[in-house]
Parts: sequence; structure tokens; C-alpha cells
Amino acid sequence: MKLTAQIDYDCKCLHRYFEKLFHVLQEAIEETRNAPISGAQDMDADELQVDHHGFAHYIKPDMVTNMYSLVDFWMNGICEYQKSKKNLSRGYKDIKKSRESELHAYQRYLIDYVGLDLTSVESSYKRLDDLRNVRNKIIHNGSHVPSSEEEKLLTINGIRLAGSLIIIEDSFIWDTLDHAKAYLYAAAKA
Repeated sequence: MKLTAQIDYDCKCLHRYFEKLFHVLQEAIEETRNAPISGAQDMDADELQVDHHGFAHYIKPDMVTNMYSLVDFWMNGICEYQKSKKNLSRGYKDIKKSRESELHAYQRYLIDYVGLDLTSVESSYKRLDDLRNVRNKIIHNGSHVPSSEEEKLLTINGIRLAGSLIIIEDSFIWDTLDHAKAYLYAAAKA
């Protein structure tokens, strides 16, 4: 199977998975909305005093991490494919700078070392960098944004804050998945 066909297949699978997760999300929200309240929660109590434990707030962050994992997996694969195709001696890890993100290293490798022209998907790369930033806040900060970084995160289309907590809109998921597919496809077929 061609690399572009594999990427297309994985993106379609992730799309179908997200559709199912959005259905589960709606059910979880409704279930939480209809859950009986068993009394006030005493924050000093040893045990939680609520009968219902919702999980809706985990679904979209899970989508973000799954999407970034897909991008990271395929970017590594595309770099290896291009290295082999062009018979290059160095891989992206060989040119990666110490404080550089993996995503930026992949991009720089493909453009500067492999010689790909990815200007047609520059907006998709920027969206993937937004995905990386959101994913990092989810993984490393428990979905919270330090006050010094709030302004930057609020510039990301489809991301809001509730206090310091990231709120991911549905549009962020779908738009970013489309950009991921476009970027990966362009890098693989070049």
C-alpha cells in the first residue's frame, strides 16, 4: 500500500473514531446533566460524597492526544521514507536542535535537508503547531494554562479558557484533523 493511502486510511479511521466519541460525549453530558445530586460535597471529607462520576471532560483531550500521536507517527515515517527515497545519510534526529520540538524538527528536515516545497500546506503546519501546543498543555499541565501563556493560547481558533482550563471546541478537532491529513499527504507524496 502506498504511503499516501496508508495516511488516508489512518485519518479516515480516526475520523470515524472521533464521530463515535462525539456520540459518547453527548450521552455522557446528558447522563451527567440528569444525575441526581446526593448532597453537598465536603472538601475536607476523606471520601467523595457524590454518587455520579462523569467522564465527559476527558473525551476531547483524548482526541487531541490521539491526533497528535497520529501526526507524530506519520511525520517520523515520512522522514524515514524521504531519507530512503533520496538515499540520504542523515535522519531528522541527526539535525534536530536540542530545544527544538519534534514537529519543528520534522518540518525543518523535510524542507531544509530533503528539499521539499511545503509552502502549499504552510497553514496546515501552523495548525499542527497549535495542536502540539494544546496537546502539551493537556499532557504536561493537566489541561491548565499558566497565566503567562493564556494570551497565546487564546489566539488558537477553537480553543477557549475557563479560568486556566482549556476548553476544546468541536471545530478545533475537525479542522485540525483536516489540516493533519492535508499536511501529511503533501509531505508523503512530494
